[in-house]
Amino acid sequence: MKKKKIASKVLGAMSVLTLIFLWAPVLLIIVFSFSTNKYGVAWDEFTFKWYLKLFHNDAVRDALIRSLIIAGVTVVVSTLIGTITAYGLYKLNFKGKQFLRTSILLPIVFPSIVTGSALLVFFTRFIHIPLGYPSIIIAHIVFCSPLAVFIILGRMQRFDWSWEEAAMDLGATRVRTFIRVTGPQLMPGIMASAMLIFPWSFDDFVITYFVAGVGSTTLPIYVFSQLRFGSTPVINTIGTLFVALTMTGMLLMFLLQKKTKTSG
Repeated sequence: MKKKKIASKVLGAMSVLTLIFLWAPVLLIIVFSFSTNKYGVAWDEFTFKWYLKLFHNDAVRDALIRSLIIAGVTVVVSTLIGTITAYGLYKLNFKGKQFLRTSILLPIVFPSIVTGSALLVFFTRFIHIPLGYPSIIIAHIVFCSPLAVFIILGRMQRFDWSWEEAAMDLGATRVRTFIRVTGPQLMPGIMASAMLIFPWSFDDFVITYFVAGVGSTTLPIYVFSQLRFGSTPVINTIGTLFVALTMTGMLLMFLLQKKTKTSG
């Protein structure tokens, strides 16, 4: 019993140290974003002026708008592709199905730098897509769609398919059945995937850096370009907004997943 108590205390202490190691830098960025210190690396007095300055910065505003547009389009297209793909993988039986299901994971498993460089070569050497909005959106759809596929497949595992069969037995077409019966039942999974895809697309830097052209600077790329000249309070405020957006997306996804389990 004594050994178990010691092991429990050691594991607890290691868990606390791990959390401190992971969250301390994030908390420092959040705290210093409210400091009047002009270098953003110490605490002087409380202020909101860096947030006001941030929203009056044309370069930041343009980069933010680009990131929101790219993330919004990525969410819509990726969830649509993910829903259709997940439905096909679950309902249809065909040769190579398991291989296809496994290969869908590749954009997630591959290092981002490999995916980014491969897409850059593909866009510029083979299909000649101009670097900018089109290349960034396509790249984001490539690595975001697998998320939607597997989140929605998880929802399908708990779906009562007798409802779909009953609707079709009563004369509804497959399309009408999907719109009126299957789709609403899958909606928590679809929304959960959208909530996860949005911050993942919005926050991406590595792949976007490879495929972004002139005049298509997103917010993460803007932050990187500013950090080369040293830390500033504005960078801290942007980091705080990133954290808030990501945590909000994760919280919404958790709530939707919890609702899915309850309804399932």
